[in-house]
Amino acid sequence: MGLGSDRFEIEESDPEPDLSPMIDCVFILLIFFIVTATFVEEDGFQVNRPDAAAPATASERDTVLFLLTEQGQVIYKGRTVGVDGVQGVVRGQLMLNEESPVIIQSDPKSRHGLAMQVHNECLAGGAPVSKITHTVD
Repeated sequence: MGLGSDRFEIEESDPEPDLSPMIDCVFILLIFFIVTATFVEEDGFQVNRPDAAAPATASERDTVLFLLTEQGQVIYKGRTVGVDGVQGVVRGQLMLNEESPVIIQSDPKSRHGLAMQVHNECLAGGAPVSKITHTVD
């Protein structure tokens, strides 16, 4: 080889693509999708609760409280009334005071179906839906 052949020597290396435009594009798409995303609020079921604004005029003796046990008993004022007796209790209390609230207090291990049966009997006894409250204790 002749003089100056060292000047034209080319290094062999793998060409690497420039990734910065692709990263910029990904970030622009990410921002676009975040800004245009719509958030869906899933509907649940409504719970009938007494109004907080309404004054609490009912005393404990005016409140109709049913206790539902794990064994499936319906208890009112310490005695077992059963599902069949709920309607009569509610009617009797509503004759004394139309504003009496009804509370159905369930044992955590009681059947949900029992609570719904008692609820339906309360409605059949004349209790308005807005006055019936369910609690689990």
